Amino acid sequence: MAGRGKTNINIEEDVRIAIHYMIDKFVQDEKLNEFDFPASFTREHRAYIHDYVKNKSLKSRSHGKGNQRYLTIYKSNILSLIHDDASLDISENSQKTIEMILQKQGPFQKELADSYARRKLYPTLTSYSLNLGSPNNSVKCIPPPTNSSMQIIQERLRLPIAPYRDAILNCLAQNQVMIISGSTGSGKTTQIPQFILESATQQGEVCRIICTQPRRLSAITVADRVSYERNEQLGQTIGYQIRLESRLSPITNLIFCTNGVLLRCLMGKNSTSILNDVTHIIVDEVHERDQYSDFLLISLKEKVLQHTNIKVILMSATIESNTFSRYFNNCPLIEIPGRLFPIESYFLEDVLYRIDRYNAKIDEVKRQFKSTPDFARALAQNPHRTELVNTANMDDETILLMNDILELCWIENNPDDFNHFFYLVEDENNPINFQHTETKMTALMIAAAKGYTNVVKRLIDMGADPMIRGKHNFTALDWSVSINGYNACSQMLDMVTHPQQQQVQQQLQQPLPQLQTPPRQLAKVLLDVYHSTVNDEKIDHRLILDIIKYICTKLAPGAILVFLPGYDDILEQYEMINCGLSGSSNFRIYMLHSNMQTNDQNAVFKPVPPNTRKIILSTNIAETSITIDDVVYVIDSGKVKQKHYDSVTSTTSLTATWISQACATQRAGRAGRTKPGVCFRLFTRQRFDAMDKFTLPEILRVPLTEICLQTSIIASHTSILNFLSKAIQPPSTMSIKQSIKLLQKLGALDDDENLTELGLILADLPVDARLGKILLYGIFLKCIDPVLTIVSALSVNDPFVLPTTALDKDKAAKLKRDMAEDSYSDCLCLLRAFQKWNELKPSMKERQFCNRFFLNSGTMDTIGSLRSKILGHLRSVGLVKSYGAGNIQDLNQNSDNWAVVKACLVAGLYPNICRVDKENATIKTRIDKKISPHPSSVIRDKSLKKNKESILSLPSEWIIFEEKTRAGIHCLIKCNTVVAPVTIALFCGPLFLNEEESLISWKDLDESNSDYDEHDMSDKSKLIVDDWINFAVDSNFGTSVFHFRHKLSALFLKFISHPRSYQPNANDLYLLNTVAQLLKDEDRHLGFAGHSNIGQKPRPVIQNHLNVNGGVGNAFNFSANDFKLAASSHNNSNNGNGNSSHNNSSNNKHQNRHQQQHHHGNKQQNNNNRKGEPKVRYFIVHATSIMQIQLVAESPDGWSFTPSLQPKLIKLLKKQPNLSIILFFHISQSKCFYGAGRLTMVANRTHLNLFSKNTVSFETLSTFEKSFMRGRVLEEYLDGEELSPSSGHELMEFFK
Repeated sequence: MAGRGKTNINIEEDVRIAIHYMIDKFVQDEKLNEFDFPASFTREHRAYIHDYVKNKSLKSRSHGKGNQRYLTIYKSNILSLIHDDASLDISENSQKTIEMILQKQGPFQKELADSYARRKLYPTLTSYSLNLGSPNNSVKCIPPPTNSSMQIIQERLRLPIAPYRDAILNCLAQNQVMIISGSTGSGKTTQIPQFILESATQQGEVCRIICTQPRRLSAITVADRVSYERNEQLGQTIGYQIRLESRLSPITNLIFCTNGVLLRCLMGKNSTSILNDVTHIIVDEVHERDQYSDFLLISLKEKVLQHTNIKVILMSATIESNTFSRYFNNCPLIEIPGRLFPIESYFLEDVLYRIDRYNAKIDEVKRQFKSTPDFARALAQNPHRTELVNTANMDDETILLMNDILELCWIENNPDDFNHFFYLVEDENNPINFQHTETKMTALMIAAAKGYTNVVKRLIDMGADPMIRGKHNFTALDWSVSINGYNACSQMLDMVTHPQQQQVQQQLQQPLPQLQTPPRQLAKVLLDVYHSTVNDEKIDHRLILDIIKYICTKLAPGAILVFLPGYDDILEQYEMINCGLSGSSNFRIYMLHSNMQTNDQNAVFKPVPPNTRKIILSTNIAETSITIDDVVYVIDSGKVKQKHYDSVTSTTSLTATWISQACATQRAGRAGRTKPGVCFRLFTRQRFDAMDKFTLPEILRVPLTEICLQTSIIASHTSILNFLSKAIQPPSTMSIKQSIKLLQKLGALDDDENLTELGLILADLPVDARLGKILLYGIFLKCIDPVLTIVSALSVNDPFVLPTTALDKDKAAKLKRDMAEDSYSDCLCLLRAFQKWNELKPSMKERQFCNRFFLNSGTMDTIGSLRSKILGHLRSVGLVKSYGAGNIQDLNQNSDNWAVVKACLVAGLYPNICRVDKENATIKTRIDKKISPHPSSVIRDKSLKKNKESILSLPSEWIIFEEKTRAGIHCLIKCNTVVAPVTIALFCGPLFLNEEESLISWKDLDESNSDYDEHDMSDKSKLIVDDWINFAVDSNFGTSVFHFRHKLSALFLKFISHPRSYQPNANDLYLLNTVAQLLKDEDRHLGFAGHSNIGQKPRPVIQNHLNVNGGVGNAFNFSANDFKLAASSHNNSNNGNGNSSHNNSSNNKHQNRHQQQHHHGNKQQNNNNRKGEPKVRYFIVHATSIMQIQLVAESPDGWSFTPSLQPKLIKLLKKQPNLSIILFFHISQSKCFYGAGRLTMVANRTHLNLFSKNTVSFETLSTFEKSFMRGRVLEEYLDGEELSPSSGHELMEFFK
């Protein structure tokens, strides 16, 4: 029997808004567990609440009878669900293996583990600082004068911020902290740093500025723009530093970086010296309120008290500026006007009133209303009459009331006060042009004088006369210009006052629609009818189509930008437009969404052919991240999909919610960038007034794991909770405590919230803490390549795109299932997708592969790029060695063992564990009675019946997952992998368990209600991994498993204690090999499929590059892929500061000896060592820019590369006078060499002869790599690493 469709429950909008407000307040109040709604609510109201709270993880229940019936909502009481103990069934061979190793190596040495655990920890992060060179050569300097062209100077002077230059510099000189508020287009981001630089140059003062940006791409592009305006090479006076990439030099005066980079610097042991070298810190776009900017403000507020030499500037849009001013003790605020054109905004009632639509009921209401006498009189009224309003028909009380309201509007400086005036005009039929009896001021004059553009616009639409003059012979336009200058309000009045000029302006700047606001009574009827037929929780796609038709047929040319909440809505609207406009108009549709496989991201900026309408369907990505200049019309659905994290249930939900007033303003502003625009809002004025003024800060709705980990370093003097309570809007205590608990379960914090050695290393990795732990186990268990690929894929968006048709959806699901190879793992899908993509990359067929397998090509590029950068970071901090023990080959000994890779995933993703309830054919977690795999998961079947069969047929009852999400009333787990019970027993829970508490004989337990009562349990024990994961196991073998687990944990702790110098001994290697074999045998025993080439070594990824020099000089091309990471605060610089050099002469000698033996018969090597010829040695040197290389070559002894490398080379030259040292210059992230030089010593001074300036790409050197690099690739070589004579000599051929 087919299920019936769900009926929409429609109630009044004002009641619905009130219900949402009450429920949100209840959810936010941690002290309340239940809330009663009043008995006055109707049955429909209660039904609506019952349905609504299901999506909020709340429970509801009605009580009472008749008129006294009321409804109560409750918060869920989250406790760990009690499950039957799992059985730890291990094959007989594996049991013998465990017993054998314990007999051979002896039982677990508890004292050894305790010594590690009790060892006093003095944490110091890896030396990390902005790339300003070493303390010896990093000197604050006076910025050089700008070399801007006259054209650029004139462009800068035309920016709205230009007249405020002196005011900003004077305010900065007198205050340590200041706020600069400016709307889009004001020029604050590029100009304020230049004001400071130019002032320092004029006054001969040293200057070093750090300017943070919320996104990596912003940091690069802004640095590029500023260097272009100064006509300088990027990387000299102006530079940037983002995660794992930088372009700086020791003389850089202005550094653009992400919020995370600056935070990362404040965490390091050199934070004090860094701040001593900085004169100004600028935090841009603080109004976006991402978690790292809010966290950064807490830190800066404390640091400015300790470093009074630093000037701090917070830059914000015009929203929420006063909030930041109050946070910094009411610091001064300077507001900069923007450069937007006038924008007409229409709300839902206006759209329903004037635009013909599909809804017959709406049309019938309008038809009936238009036939009434009142409507006819309203049409006959002249909206622009100029005679003075006669008050003879008004009683004295009304006249006094109108006077009082106008005085209130003048005195209180609040545009909302005009609502009283509108009521008297619309509902009481008082004249719109009423003049105050003494001052002769009209409402239009007052609104114009105050600069209330929206109020002026509404008054004009209602028929207010702009030609009326007051007591001082001033019109509304005169008042506006005399007080506010010629602004948007003045322009609007000027166009109304001079209709001929208005006509010319409309012809030049595109005409605006003539929509009128409906009378209040009609508006209410229209909205009631509309809401009775349309659920405002969903998007009305038919109405959007009607608006698009109206624009295409009746309005002037211009692109249409439609804001929709998510992917499904974009697809539905796309199909509806294609059908609805087919054959009626020339149009092109573009879709913008982060998870779509489309070229619209670039094509949307290009102009369309004449007489063609551009229609853009976008999420909020077009709200601030990108600007499309030809947009004239915006259709705002008023919705956005936001992630909200429930710290109690550890669940992430992605739901469509109403936007804030600030976002609505931003969206409307997209239409007024280059000409007057129009915004159609699909929500009412009442809904707009009820919206939050500002978007909920990210720190209040995301997991705080990374923030808490960073807090434990930055604020070690206080508790994490106390430090985060100092935020502008502190996160809830519950959210902070849950994040601390997760870090404790990961082992990053101890029970007293102190940082552990594991936590210290996790904080030093450029990924989320859980993914960082997976990486560490990948190194520890020697399977780094597949783990590195999976971690990189989990750090970005899902590369699998969402097909548009049902046929394609089925095809994509089958292809993904085939890619899983019966592994029951979404992680293997990610690994296989990358391996096949990477294999096809050199043949340029990767895009066809992506199209065939429904993969996002851009995301795959990002994964490849990120993978290389993470590996580079692991090399630079010494976790992956260049050669010998711990090199990339050594750390991949177990890479073909998929069971070992799964063990790494378990260790890092714990406590994200769930278990199959075979009795009910469901999946349960610690706190969820029933949970389902996400529809995109390979362990999920399409039909419910088959899905239950699939769950029961899994080879193991244990599943790990990367994320738990909520979709309506359903909880879903994403990125799942089925694992063996022994993997759970060995790698879940804390590193060390108390034997007395965790291994208990069954006869000592009170298990009277257990299902095991039917069996003899006298020889059984209970292995307690944590408060939820328990195993029933044979007593003797349980003791063996316990000790085997602790031996493995003790070895991991040994590795963590000295990760850079750790060298496993014979016993350690034997234990690791035993664990790898044990895991593989258990997978085979349970029936898991075998997999080959899991550890396939990836080819080096050749990236696309972005020219970031702004057209100045001969700069290099760099990659600017804006990859997404959950832990954007951890960064590392690989060049210029000496931190990435981990070479020593003994290692180099070992490498040379090894490579010379390999190329023993090589003739080129023999030629190099013939008697009478000087010996030649070859080194790779990392440079920050081409300019840096040229400066070193032109100045005597002007070394500015890695400081630690120079003494090493000088020592070699002094020791062997005839030695010739060849340097190949590699600009980091560029995938090529730029030139080669010979370093010599004359009169005890080094000299660099740059004999070649050829650019040689690594792609050109692919054959060379295969022949001479012994499996390595050039991008893996560290700064200062030496090449063998044969490979160096061969490489020289490419520079001739």
